[in-house]
Amino acid sequence: MRNDVIAVVQKIVSTGKHGAFAVATADVLEGSIAFSLESTVWQEQSYPEAGEMVYLTNLRKKRAGWRAKKGRYYNPSDEQTENRKEQDMLKKAKVFIEGVRGKLFPTDDDKVWKQWVDYKQRETRDLAGLLVSDVRDSFKRRAIFLLLVPSAYLNSIYWTEKIGKFYQDVDFLKTLTPNLLGYAADLIIEFYAMLKPMHCGRPKHYAQGGSGITIYTSVYEKYHDALYFYNKCILLLLTLLPEEQCERIFPLYSLLDISTYSSMDDSSGYNPFQNLLYGKVDEKWKRQADATMRQIIRDELEGKTKPREEWEDALRCYASTIELQLYGEKMSYGIDLFADQIQFLVSKEHYGHDLINSWKIPRIYQLLSADIYKEIRYRVASFVIFGNKNEFTVWSEETLQTAEIMLNEFGQDDQELAQRIQLAIDEGKKRLAERQNEQVVAKQTEDDIMNQMK
Repeated sequence: MRNDVIAVVQKIVSTGKHGAFAVATADVLEGSIAFSLESTVWQEQSYPEAGEMVYLTNLRKKRAGWRAKKGRYYNPSDEQTENRKEQDMLKKAKVFIEGVRGKLFPTDDDKVWKQWVDYKQRETRDLAGLLVSDVRDSFKRRAIFLLLVPSAYLNSIYWTEKIGKFYQDVDFLKTLTPNLLGYAADLIIEFYAMLKPMHCGRPKHYAQGGSGITIYTSVYEKYHDALYFYNKCILLLLTLLPEEQCERIFPLYSLLDISTYSSMDDSSGYNPFQNLLYGKVDEKWKRQADATMRQIIRDELEGKTKPREEWEDALRCYASTIELQLYGEKMSYGIDLFADQIQFLVSKEHYGHDLINSWKIPRIYQLLSADIYKEIRYRVASFVIFGNKNEFTVWSEETLQTAEIMLNEFGQDDQELAQRIQLAIDEGKKRLAERQNEQVVAKQTEDDIMNQMK
């Protein structure tokens, strides 16, 4: 557990129960960090402002988030301290890896291993090939180590090619015996724990171009590739490992993309959460990830934390992920979890957000057609009519169907809801009739022109 961190102040609360305090966030920690602005904690003469960087120490994990017992403004010397810490951590990692070598890589194998490596120019696929051959496990452990070690500095196995590029896929894990799979999981846990505290997640972005064409490039941090690869490995390991080993590795899985990015086609956000939710992972882990996402959403809505980037808003990302369940015939997890997710989305706390597309309601109602979900269907109707950011309108046959479904099921029980839906239906039918008439007139006009051309 970290005992200090560089953080960014998100807000100041001057009338707290125990006096003034500030709330900050740090990329290396999940959740918010609160610290008192009393002189016993805050070591500066003036209060910090939102957006300022601070150096917090003596961190403690509380139920509602992190607490810092000491704090001051961040200064340039802290950057040098962070660099020294990174070097110290890497040195400790080196000691750990040398210990692993002594226990798991017998020196008696060194000679034949070197002969195999030097026989020809080796590639990553040669390492993966060893894993499905009949060589001894001691050699397979070397191959696994080389496939997972994050950098040449931390490598203690003879190898002549590049280390830590992670061009390979993670499917080599599927070929491992239970013992070797557990060994691979242990390595990933160790490497991930080493690197994560040193990763920020905000790469440097550059724009280059001319003649009206601009090309954007990102320079990722040096541990991005390794952490991204480990996250993919963890997702697969959750489908391969026994439950007790999954318990160890699941907390490391990042629901948020390892680093930020944005383009015309795609943007960073909670894509790993989506991958887990729609993967072949046991529903236990999907429920745990879902619970974590909801807490992230609550923290953002309450102002305790902020999205890493504006497009990584947790509630919007969560709604988009759940909406994908409405496509296709087969669900990726149980109907009860889906019902609970929909109920969470349409809760009162989320009124004012655009979370439910009205034309998706028929599919939602189809999936939640059982009597036990009637209350959820009602809450969906109420949210679409009263809570969605955009006003509900009937603009197509699909949205007309949606309105009629809601009116037929809940119109008699909620008069205000019925009136709003009926008004939307009346205005929508008028709009649709006008559009149809315009189409008839337009076709007649075109037909007249065509007749003159005969």
